[in-house]
Amino acid sequence: MAEERKQEYNPVILGFSDLKGPIDIPLKEAREKYGRLPSSYGFVPLKKGREPKKGLNLELGKFIREILENRQYNFKGEVLQYFKSWHREYGSEFGFDVNPFLNMNDPGTLVKIVQDNQPLFQDLLDMDLKAYLIENLLIRKEIVNSIKKKDLYPSVQRILRKKTAKFERGAKRKQAETAVNRISAIRILRKIETLISSSIISPDRDKLTVYADEVAGLLLGLPREIELRGRQDLQGIRGKGIEFEYAARDGSYLSLGKSTGDCTADKRNFQADTSIENIFWTIFSWILDQNYQILKVYYNGEFIMKVHMLPLYVSDMGTSSSGASNFRLQKGGHTILALDAVETIRAFRDDLPEFSKAPLLEKREKIFSSTMKKILELAGKMGIERIYAEKFSNTAWVREMYENYPEIFLHVDHIQKIDQLEDVFSLARTLCEDRGQKLPGEVFMEIQMKNIYLSSQTGSRAPGVKSFAVIKGDPGQGIPMNKVIGV
Repeated sequence: MAEERKQEYNPVILGFSDLKGPIDIPLKEAREKYGRLPSSYGFVPLKKGREPKKGLNLELGKFIREILENRQYNFKGEVLQYFKSWHREYGSEFGFDVNPFLNMNDPGTLVKIVQDNQPLFQDLLDMDLKAYLIENLLIRKEIVNSIKKKDLYPSVQRILRKKTAKFERGAKRKQAETAVNRISAIRILRKIETLISSSIISPDRDKLTVYADEVAGLLLGLPREIELRGRQDLQGIRGKGIEFEYAARDGSYLSLGKSTGDCTADKRNFQADTSIENIFWTIFSWILDQNYQILKVYYNGEFIMKVHMLPLYVSDMGTSSSGASNFRLQKGGHTILALDAVETIRAFRDDLPEFSKAPLLEKREKIFSSTMKKILELAGKMGIERIYAEKFSNTAWVREMYENYPEIFLHVDHIQKIDQLEDVFSLARTLCEDRGQKLPGEVFMEIQMKNIYLSSQTGSRAPGVKSFAVIKGDPGQGIPMNKVIGV
């Protein structure tokens, strides 16, 4: 995400400290004042001959990583619950509805689908698997009874899949296939119950609302032979064409940068461009921020691209710096949906011929256009009238795509994150306190829209002014061109 230049890479990043409150601070200074050695937290081993380099968010990062070692854990519930009690009312204060930013699926629709399928779920969960297997002579009784209860479903499923291939077409094969499909369905329902901490037969409605996308994704995984009512109304990945989902706030969130080979990979050697500054540390503030969302893009079931999005507040349009870190509403200010980064997997990059896949690249215009259309739909649902995009990307063709859009010039000091990380910082401390862990003294985040070291900086006689692609909105609402070029 961040491009190195001859000058030292030292962008201003966002932070919040228990002693100083909101701070805008150069990366190098933040490392010197607040950084810790990654080896002290087990992130990397201490190697002889390697120069130690301090990192940020390490206490918080260690805490989050340890929790996410439980592969089923998802921070989404705690994040949304905390922000629900936060003092902001985004609709009246900033003019946007945050709910479409939390789930692609309408929670009310998801709840109705769960309710409409209660008889189906009850029938599946009431199945006496051992009796079914023995009565239909699918697996010998002594083998069935020898399987431990906790291993019953996966073991039987594995055995039947092997035996099904040997059965000739007929009643026996159909019975085996039915058993395999029902076991798959039961295991999915149990995963949903773990996620929502309640029975799928009498579900916690609030949990279904919070985890609407996750539950919908699991329901879409039910075998087609299981006749789920309302399946067509679920949003999720079916494995056909161009599809979208929000990144889950579970263990997979930490490996997204590794998948795309960008600078948020957990280790620099996983980056496609190893010369670029690694900012894995910012992942730990993103995952706790309700207002930071990552849109994952799929093509025929394969994850190929991600878009980092967040609502930002743009204040005074003047060219001079505001000179203040504290977030404040201003007359004439407005909310934008910021596309802070677009990153693709190696196979979807035209500048890495050793990895790129020609059939996928041939679809890049269609995929990019569909992605922008999806984001326009999202902004419409949120009630946001302006969408601006950071022009830098790890992928050359993405940067070229942005050149087709009008541009707007803004001063980075007038691009503000709502509440300047106070919300994320407070949540981080609450989570740590609830679990008896050491409270972080500060939290940091990088936002590319404010990074003047990227390729979209204008330079010129207006330092701190950047050019952004206007996906939606009026380019004339930015800084006039004559002020940028000094005419």
